[in-house]
Amino acid sequence: MSKIRSILYTLSTISIIVGALFILQDNVYGLLILGLGLVLNIVYRTLNLDSNKLRSFQFSELLKFGSVLFMLIACLSFVLELEQKFNLLIVSILIDLLVNMKEISFKKQTK
Repeated sequence: MSKIRSILYTLSTISIIVGALFILQDNVYGLLILGLGLVLNIVYRTLNLDSNKLRSFQFSELLKFGSVLFMLIACLSFVLELEQKFNLLIVSILIDLLVNMKEISFKKQTK
């Protein structure tokens, strides 16, 4: 299951980056690829939530859950054609990066 999660995370990150680059070039497929990356990232983040910590209202898990909810709102803003959809997308990706900084650090993690 760990390999599947790492593959899912890699695919979502690559899709978000490629989708953003396509959007910058005014390509039609950019939003589709970006949306796919966001959905994959939401699935990955949801699979990594610790339900026991979430039930006991630990602050770090609540932040991660809030990040997932905000990313869902950003995805819905594209479907609903909201005016601030790109701003919501940028903020949701930045929040996701800040909340999950430990996963993307280059330091060797001890378990």
